[in-house]
Order: sequence, then C-alpha cells, then structure tokens
Amino acid sequence: MTYLAPSKANIRNIRDIHAALLDYASSSTRIELDLRNCEDVDLSFLQLIESVRKSASAGGKPVTLTRPVNDAVKTALKRAGFLDVLTSEDAKFWLHEGMQ
Repeated sequence: MTYLAPSKANIRNIRDIHAALLDYASSSTRIELDLRNCEDVDLSFLQLIESVRKSASAGGKPVTLTRPVNDAVKTALKRAGFLDVLTSEDAKFWLHEGMQ
C-alpha cells in the first residue's frame, strides 16, 4: 500500500497529513510515499517527510518514494536549501539519483 500525498501539502493542512501518515506508518512494514499530486508544498511538509524518514529508519522500516519528486516539490526542496546539502542517500530518496 502506498500513501498518496494531497495536492496541497503545507502548513494549513500539515496536521491532517501528519495524522494520516502516522496511521499509514503504523499499519505498514514499509513506507512508500507518492508525491506526484503535490503542487502546493512548503517547508513544513518537507520537514514532516524528513521526520518520517528518520523515525522509520530508527524503527527498521524502509521509506521510499514511488518516483522522483515533481517540479513543485523540487522547487520547495531548493527554496528550503535541501538541494544545497544533499547527501547521496538524500539524492537517491528525493531524486532517485544513483539508483539502478
């Protein structure tokens, strides 16, 4: 099962997204996120995704994206400075770079 993120993923609805992700993660052995619909993205959503990655990793659950991020998410990543400090693991996660 995959979590399909909403088109608006920002501070206005981050609480709802957080609750939905908690429900999804608690019932899954792995976390697969689909961000293709995201068009209105802000830092709060990116921080939530990073928090999910760290928490899941600590719990032994893999977190993946179904596809590389779209232009809206990539723009938010750039605006927030994520792309300036991208590790190889981050590039693999967000952009699917280095994947075979």
